[in-house]
Amino acid sequence: MRRLAAIAIVITILVCLPGIASADTDPFFSDIKGHWAEKSIAKVVEQNLMQGIGRNEQGDNLFAPDSLVTRSQATAVLVRAFNLDYGYSHSLKEAMVVDYYRDVDNDSWYAEPVLLCTLNKIFSVEGDRFYPDHPITRIEMAQAIQRSFIAKNINVPMIQIMPHFNDTQDLNNEELNAVVFVHNTSIMKGNDEYFRPSDRVTRAEMARIISACKEIIELNMANDQSDVAISIQKISVQEQRPHMEIDFEIPLVTGMADQDHQTKINKRWEQDAENFKQEVAYTLDDYVKNAEIAGYPVHTYQAFSRIQEGYASSKFLSLYIDYYSYTGGAHGYTERRPYNIDLSTGQDVALNDLFTPGYDYCSIINDFINKQIDTNPENFFEGEMGFMGIDEQQPFYIKDGHIVIYFDLYEIAPYAAGIQEFRLPLDSFEGNLRIPA
Repeated sequence: MRRLAAIAIVITILVCLPGIASADTDPFFSDIKGHWAEKSIAKVVEQNLMQGIGRNEQGDNLFAPDSLVTRSQATAVLVRAFNLDYGYSHSLKEAMVVDYYRDVDNDSWYAEPVLLCTLNKIFSVEGDRFYPDHPITRIEMAQAIQRSFIAKNINVPMIQIMPHFNDTQDLNNEELNAVVFVHNTSIMKGNDEYFRPSDRVTRAEMARIISACKEIIELNMANDQSDVAISIQKISVQEQRPHMEIDFEIPLVTGMADQDHQTKINKRWEQDAENFKQEVAYTLDDYVKNAEIAGYPVHTYQAFSRIQEGYASSKFLSLYIDYYSYTGGAHGYTERRPYNIDLSTGQDVALNDLFTPGYDYCSIINDFINKQIDTNPENFFEGEMGFMGIDEQQPFYIKDGHIVIYFDLYEIAPYAAGIQEFRLPLDSFEGNLRIPA
C-alpha cells in the first residue's frame, strides 16, 4: 500500500511540473509502446506540457497512460498549453488562491495554476471548493478547453454542425456548446454516437486533447502572422433631424483576403442604410406640412437598425440586420434583412446554394416548420394566409449550430406574434449541407 501511495504522489507531481521526469532520463516510455495515444504522448512530452511518472524497479520510464487526471493536474496542463496569465488582472497579482477556495492551500504545487484558471474563468465552480483531487470529467474538460480559447481570444473558424450523441440530452446549453466546439474542432470526439460526458479523462486522453489544442493554437499563430482574422465591427451612426431620429448600427467587415470584395461588401451595408433612411423620410415633408396646416401635433419619425451576428469564417459570413421604422400609427415596423455572403466571391448565398444538387431540403424544412406550428396553431394564420412552404429564396441565417428560417411580420402570423423563427440543427440534413469553411 505504501508503494502504491508513493506512485500516486509521483504521478500527481510529475504530470504538472515540467522537466522533472525528463531531465536525466530517456524520453521513451515502456508502457506506451503500441498505445493508441503513443504519438500524442510523445508530442506533449517533447513540448514540455506533460511528463512521465518516473521509473519502475527495472529502470524503465513510465507514463501511466490509463491513470486518471485530476482537476488540479488539468489546470497545470491548460496553463502551460494556453499560456494563461493574469491578463488584465494585474491588480490581482497579489491575490491568493485561498481567497477563492478553502480546499486549495497557498503552498500546494497547483496553487498558481488553479488561481490562473480561476482568474480566466476556465472552470465552473460553485461555492468555495475547487475539489483539486477529483478526477476531471470529459464535459468539464470540454468546457475548460472552450473557455481557454475564449480567454486567449483565439479565433477558431469552423462549421457549426450540431453533432448527434445519445447521452447529451441532459446537458445544459453551455455544456452543449462546449461539446459542439470540441467535436467540430476534432479536439474531443465521441464514439458509437456517445460522447460520454461523465467519463473521467485519462492521461492518454489528456495528451491527445492537449496535442490537438496546441495544433490549433500554432495554426492560429501562423495565420495571425500571414493574414488578419475576419472580424465584424459595429459602426454607430446617430442623427437628430427636425422631426426625425436616426440611430443605425452598420456592419464593417475587416480581415478579408480580397480587399476589393471587402470594400464592396462594406459599401453595400452603407448604401442599404442610406436607402432605408431615405425610404423612411420619403413622406416626412408632406406629413409635417399637412399636420401644421391642420393644426395637428407633429410626431417624430424614427429609423433604427440593429445588427445580429450569426456565423463567420474565412470564406462565409452570415448575419442579419433589423431595420425598424416608425412613421405614425399604433406601432412601428421591423424588416429583417439577411446577409449570407460567400467571402471568396463577395456574392450572396441563397438557401438552395447551401445544399448538394438534387437534395430535397425543402421537404425536411417544411416538415420541421409544420410540426412547430402544430404545437401552437393559434399563433399563426390559417389557410392560404398561413405557412405554405418555403422556396429557394427563403430568408435565413446561421447561428450557434443552427440554420434559422424566419418569416417577417404579418407573413404567416399576426403582428403581435412577432417575427417567426424556426431553428434547425445543421446536422438535420444528412451531410448534404455545404457551408464554405
